Amino acid sequence: MASRVHFIKASVGEGERAISEKARALFRAGGFAGCFKENDFTAVKVHVGEDKNTTYIKAPCLKGLVEELIRLKTKPFITDTSTLYTGRRHNAIDHTILATERGFSVEGLGVPFIAPDGLFGTAETVVPIDGELDREVSIASDIVRCQSILSVAHFTGHCAACAGATLKTLGMGCSSRKGKMRQHAALKPQVKKGKCTRCGECYRHCPAEAIMLDEVQAHIDKDKCIGCAECVAVCRFDAVEYDWRQENSILQKSIAEHALGALQGKQGRAVFFNFLLSITSDCDCFDRPNMPTMAPDIGILASTDPVAVDQAGVDLVEARGGRKLSLLIGNSKLDWRYQIEHAVKIGLGEADYELVEVGK
Repeated sequence: MASRVHFIKASVGEGERAISEKARALFRAGGFAGCFKENDFTAVKVHVGEDKNTTYIKAPCLKGLVEELIRLKTKPFITDTSTLYTGRRHNAIDHTILATERGFSVEGLGVPFIAPDGLFGTAETVVPIDGELDREVSIASDIVRCQSILSVAHFTGHCAACAGATLKTLGMGCSSRKGKMRQHAALKPQVKKGKCTRCGECYRHCPAEAIMLDEVQAHIDKDKCIGCAECVAVCRFDAVEYDWRQENSILQKSIAEHALGALQGKQGRAVFFNFLLSITSDCDCFDRPNMPTMAPDIGILASTDPVAVDQAGVDLVEARGGRKLSLLIGNSKLDWRYQIEHAVKIGLGEADYELVEVGK
């Protein structure tokens, strides 16, 4: 049976208040109130954007959703985990300060920002799952302990997973540091001969100190490498590469299995929003302002099925962008279907969906 995915048209040009009210309208039209109970500790999973990033979904756009949860007498908190790579989201203190500066706070939304994986991303709970790659996954402790989840994903491209939406928000964004390392374990980059300029950006940003510089180029120690893809993200000369065909499928399958762990015990207690606004080819982890978009603004999707909401997002972006997602992000070797197909296989949701447009 096809899952229902609710959709409302929206664009950044309408302003943050209008977007907030459209998200609220979608929440009500979908009848999602039944997923949340009084006194629930409800995780509102977001991405506050890296330091210089300006294309992330802004805090005021979420005010209507947070107010709906408060109206239902839940105990909502804004949340996101620490990153593997260095930056202002690398630990709970810096992450919380950045979130507060951007309005993801009591002052901005009426609820606090709480890092669910502790000071250093190591507060975790091991969750048993029936996976193909893993029988257990490491999930941020407070994600496991809360009773319900409202996931807010910004649909973007991704340099390793092709599509960065709800499944990645759950799988990567709700994992502890160990869980993230497990997902990236298959990714082992190498430096192309003749491409490296020895600028040192990869060396300075590598969180595992796995990169060395000699008189010719950078070199990556594969024994130390944690596969975080930070070197790919910061290299401006296309000098770092992966064997995408072999490794990409494993990463995406692992993302799906960690998403399954994040939702364990929350059947019927989670709702998933995909914001198809400022649709950039790279994700919000990129520390760059005004990143170019790969498709015009489309709107907001919401569902109780995390697989269906991502499949609908891909379909809409490809239709509006006029090309396959891999071509829109500029890497024809990537294929987003691995995460969708594996998520269906392990029982996370269905790819078949019925699109229900709200506010025609």
